Amino acid sequence: MNENELQRELGQHLLEQVINGHMTRRELLVRGSVFGLSMTALGSLLAACGGGSSSTASPSAAASGAPKMGGTLRVALVPPTGALDPAVMYDAGAIATVQQVCEYLAWAENDLTLRPVLAESWTPDATAKTWTFKLRQNVTFNNGQPFTADDAVATFKRLADPKTGSSALSSFKGILSSDGIRKVDDATLEFALDRAFVDFPYLVSSTNYNCVILPKDYSGDYEKNPVGTGPFTMETYTAKQSATFKKNPSYWQTGAPYLDGALFTYADDQAQTLQLQAGSQDMQLSTPYQGSQALFSDPNIRIMSTPSTQMREVQMRVDKAPFDDKNVRQAIAYCLDRPALLKSLFQDKGLLGNDNVFSSLYPIGVSIEQRAQDYDKAKQLLADAGVASGLDVTLVAEDYLEVPQYAQLIQDMCKPAGINVKINLMSQAEFYGKDASAPWLTVPFGITDWAARAIPSQFFIPMLTSDGVWNNTGWKNAEFDQLATKYDATLDEASRKDIGTQMATLQTDETPCILAYWIEVLRATSSKVSGVDANGAEFLDLTHASLA
Repeated sequence: MNENELQRELGQHLLEQVINGHMTRRELLVRGSVFGLSMTALGSLLAACGGGSSSTASPSAAASGAPKMGGTLRVALVPPTGALDPAVMYDAGAIATVQQVCEYLAWAENDLTLRPVLAESWTPDATAKTWTFKLRQNVTFNNGQPFTADDAVATFKRLADPKTGSSALSSFKGILSSDGIRKVDDATLEFALDRAFVDFPYLVSSTNYNCVILPKDYSGDYEKNPVGTGPFTMETYTAKQSATFKKNPSYWQTGAPYLDGALFTYADDQAQTLQLQAGSQDMQLSTPYQGSQALFSDPNIRIMSTPSTQMREVQMRVDKAPFDDKNVRQAIAYCLDRPALLKSLFQDKGLLGNDNVFSSLYPIGVSIEQRAQDYDKAKQLLADAGVASGLDVTLVAEDYLEVPQYAQLIQDMCKPAGINVKINLMSQAEFYGKDASAPWLTVPFGITDWAARAIPSQFFIPMLTSDGVWNNTGWKNAEFDQLATKYDATLDEASRKDIGTQMATLQTDETPCILAYWIEVLRATSSKVSGVDANGAEFLDLTHASLA
């Protein structure tokens, strides 16, 4: 069976799912993009199921009117926390800086569709265990070196190597090994997976943020030699202070970028807000609601927003007292008034969480009864745990964005049930540390911030499976593990929804962690900025940005 025949079969399957009511039109677009179906094919499928075609173009490409060419965009953002290295970066400042110079095989849009970038197309075999990517031709790195499959192979072998220490491995573990990454020819890349995975293209796209394509001879000296295929070149970089970018004259996208360059200034959130109000900055990478309220009433400022799968995990070590008793974990969960949390922290700019990783934003549509505040139930659970007289616990959290306020609200909401919460705030550097003994992985009771993920697997594989690399609750459930593997290999959407519902039910019942809300991402710009939108993962594509 050739690739075109296989993709036609997949398209027909998606069409049948919509016709039979097992999938929405939006889900068809998302799943079709994951399977590598072209926009023409997707449009035909939508027409066949009774709807017109729908664009999945980048929000940044959707600016109204003809863009103005030239100018330098000034961007305020948090500083990278360590050395600038695409292979191991993990914070928003570093990721956004690298994304101006380097590119991915594909870009995950806010609607979770995948847009081809350095890969022109991709297709799975009949088992979703082997994926073939056709690479874009006539692309060069900004040092003049041609981009070929050798560079892609070297990039992914580097990321799949545990010695590299890349966060990308959290998504690859048990799915992609170094020896499964193969060059077919200069324009073709093949991934032979360790197990079937129907969402695999996400794992090599922007949603796995370390996966920018670097030259095959990359040696880790990015700050001194920032090489990539992206729309800009990085001219200067001063740690903790600034970075300057110039238009890449050899960029492969005709006519792009529109800007002559960009200036990134690194500062804390409060300083960013003041700079934007004063007119010394054109935009913020990310605008936290807490501390930025003044921007919402400024007539010169535009606030863009998008729902996201960003969330805060309240982790409880199931292998450490008192959280080794499920009743205690559930009791704390029942103390929280989730609508009140959203109101207090974000003025309702977000979505309610239900203590499982299946956000309502995911097309799969998993839904179980919403957990709500219930002090009578919480007190009964504490009594069942043998601590009816009360409980003293320490909550460890980072001093970052709304996390301190969230910790305070947890403290306040737990008190009526007899749970006395002491708060221990740490700096981000201290909380995340540098190894497996870091507080975020080991404390009995903590709050960890998780960036947005395009698919539930990118949460549950590292966070909740028994051998997950970031399993900070110590929860091990054989049934959940088996369901997770089955979920990843299942093509039929109705069957997948059923598996996901079982997983969500298990996680919510066991409550190894509390997921009380999903964050709406905000991005503030001056009124003269166009061609940029808020991004659910706080990523930044300036390819089609312009200044009025």
